[in-house]
Amino acid sequence: MTEETNGKPVQQLDHHKHMDYVQAVINRLAGNSFLMKGWALTVSSGLLGFAVSGNKPLLALVAALPALVFWIQDTYFLRQERAFREMFDDIAAQNLVGFKIKPGPYAEKQSWKIFWSVSLFWFYGSIVGVSLLVWAVMAFSVSAARVQPHLLNW
Repeated sequence: MTEETNGKPVQQLDHHKHMDYVQAVINRLAGNSFLMKGWALTVSSGLLGFAVSGNKPLLALVAALPALVFWIQDTYFLRQERAFREMFDDIAAQNLVGFKIKPGPYAEKQSWKIFWSVSLFWFYGSIVGVSLLVWAVMAFSVSAARVQPHLLNW
């Protein structure tokens, strides 16, 4: 089965192959997002572990930084993934012909407000929140120990 586009016949198999290419990019972006979450949890947990074991409250505060960096990176991947999904829909509806894979116009439509999406906010926000909580508890414990050392010796 062929269709006429720009004076050239486009095979139905070519159309589906174009969709496969874009779907492969979507899958890769989703995999990258999964890796970002794994690295964020690993690095932040490691820093929190060192902070608690070494009694270093400032290191607990630093543990929030990798989570924030990975959160921004993951936001970029999610924006790109949504752009490619929109492109995929246009290819499926045959609104986009040829083998062009240019996400630019689609990415421009995607807002950075995705940063606050439920899937990102609860994951990365909880890492940042736990880091801040550990920092606050440790900072209070250290300052309380300096003021009244007998309160911490039960």
